[in-house]
Amino acid sequence: MDTFFAPTSLAVYGLSPKARNTPRTIVANCLRWGYRGRILGINPAIDETDVDGIRVYRSAADLPLVPDLAVLLIPARFVLEAVADCGRAGIKRLAIQTGGFNEASGAGRELAVQLLALARSYGMRFVGPNCLTMADTVSGLCLPFVPSFPVRQGSFSLITQSGGTGIFLWNLLETEQVGLAKFASIGNKLDLDECDVLEYLGTDPATKVIGLYLESIDNGRRLVELAERIDKPVLLFKANTTQAGNRAAMSHTAALSADDAILDTALERAGILRIDRLRDFVTTAKAFDLPPMRGNRIMLMSPAGGLGVIMADVSERQGFACADPGPAVFEDLAEMTRADIIQVQNPLDMGDIYRVDKYPQIFSRLLASDQVDAAIFASQRPLMPAGGEDAYTGMFSCDPTLAVAGAVRSSGKPMALVMYGDARTVAAMKEQSPVPVFDGVGEAIGALHRQMRYHARKAAGPFRFDPSAAGFAAGQIEDWLRDRSGVVGEEALELLACCGLAGPASGMARTAEDAAELAARIGPPVVLKVASPEAVHKTEVGGVLIDIDSPAEAARGFDRIRANLERHCPGARFDGVRVAAMAPAGHDLFIGGLQDPAFGPVVLFGHGGIFVEVFQDVQRILAPSSLAEITRKIERLRSAPLFAGVRGRPPVDPAPFVRAVLAVAQLLAEFPQIAELDVNPFRLLDQGGALALDARLRIDVGQKE
Repeated sequence: MDTFFAPTSLAVYGLSPKARNTPRTIVANCLRWGYRGRILGINPAIDETDVDGIRVYRSAADLPLVPDLAVLLIPARFVLEAVADCGRAGIKRLAIQTGGFNEASGAGRELAVQLLALARSYGMRFVGPNCLTMADTVSGLCLPFVPSFPVRQGSFSLITQSGGTGIFLWNLLETEQVGLAKFASIGNKLDLDECDVLEYLGTDPATKVIGLYLESIDNGRRLVELAERIDKPVLLFKANTTQAGNRAAMSHTAALSADDAILDTALERAGILRIDRLRDFVTTAKAFDLPPMRGNRIMLMSPAGGLGVIMADVSERQGFACADPGPAVFEDLAEMTRADIIQVQNPLDMGDIYRVDKYPQIFSRLLASDQVDAAIFASQRPLMPAGGEDAYTGMFSCDPTLAVAGAVRSSGKPMALVMYGDARTVAAMKEQSPVPVFDGVGEAIGALHRQMRYHARKAAGPFRFDPSAAGFAAGQIEDWLRDRSGVVGEEALELLACCGLAGPASGMARTAEDAAELAARIGPPVVLKVASPEAVHKTEVGGVLIDIDSPAEAARGFDRIRANLERHCPGARFDGVRVAAMAPAGHDLFIGGLQDPAFGPVVLFGHGGIFVEVFQDVQRILAPSSLAEITRKIERLRSAPLFAGVRGRPPVDPAPFVRAVLAVAQLLAEFPQIAELDVNPFRLLDQGGALALDARLRIDVGQKE
């Protein structure tokens, strides 16, 4: 990847002396940015000539050297020929900016297939097509074909799937005085994708914070694994989040498996910070320019009392607590008040503090307290007529940027400076400030919260799954899966029993006589449940009968269930009726799983029963998992207080539920042939223990093992 960001030599295809020749813009950008490598031009349509001091050759074979990187911004119909020209000359790295490939028509998609195959045949790697490719403020490389002045060098690197959005963010970073390290516009990511660039940036010494703008994630599992290893903040803005709605509704799991919810689950595992506003790239990068926030106790200050109230509201919603630096600190602050009419507390209304020149001491004293983890100071610089500031003696005599910078340096703690006012005045302050300046209390508090979450996640250490989670009989499961495909109903309980999810005593009845015999053997009362791949939800087709208290009633129930199925689903396959012992009372829970195309096996679990899709009280994990992760997620369920016992119900131990979820996670991780799985209800018994009462799964025998 070094070759893409810092090539020692560069060949630009299509360079010509025409006034509006777009490759000339690429060359001009590199020259303005101070690119120190050698630049060469290639254009089969013209004789050798100089363009802006750059020698142009007819083919790559004519070049005096083999360049590290070739840039292609030529019509799509000429790209394959140019790639072959590069391949024959030994060029191994390409930046293909041309559009008209797999984002376009059927012909474009076929062209993309040919491009990838051709590059592979020559051992080439490329970025693109349909993108702006690379820029690097260290090497001076600037390949985007949008005219660009040099930008501020810094430590924020951006990977973007959209070139236009990338340029918007590029300019926003510059306006907000956030320095850029590297820029990668990956477009169609036909070859190299965000994971390849992320892996490189994770080791890049110039990069401290990484931003990702993505519209699709094809290799989510690798993205998670990379982010877990990288010791740098990774921010993600994911566009195109509307629910696709194209999952087959075989199960509750499918109905509950919104892509965006799975993405959130994956990002939490990886420690990636998800943002939902493009501007949050900037505000969060600013927060990481401050020292790390190690706790949630925050000191709020402003000369405007209303801003203090607003900050308190926003801070509480973000999970922060108003810090209490102690009475001695507040007593010292009280001596500085002007009229003694404002109570000294947190939030601190500084409008009554006469000695504005004491702000540096105030900030440093507060941050020095062991009871304070961070602080925010919000003020304003309104536009005033000439001489207006003189009317406010002392109001503007203290430069807040210097006061905040001093407090941050002396304490090693973060302090966010929020400044409202005239845009030109605030912009000038940002330009000169030694610390980040935020435009609003909401964005400052949100950015600090993301910074705190990142450091808390890193302090917790990397995720470790439990490798011996499920002691099921792998050989038996493999044999069972090998012989089946499609939807599996009641027999799934036998599979789950191998994984430690016990069910009630039961058997499959193929006839009414079988049902009577099983009811007698198991002992009443029993429950009857239809076995049919077409009966997705048994209760909706009259396929469940409970409290059957005799063999004769079981026989009649068998015929009734078969008739109900035919009435609700004419022609449906009827495999029989499962006769099972009635389970004792308890809490009905849900465990489900599926194979996500981007993130692999995902397990969902939570409140169960027939209303699982209505209440959607579920949590999600990537599989495999750990007891600690599952326990933490179960505590987030809205129904979690039920385990403690309510309204006369006894408390129950959720440990069997945790172990069952862990076993299902291991099952899906080891057997990707299981495309979907529902265990509902999974009953956590009042008397202790648990039972899997019903299950359903779908097998995809074409899935790679």
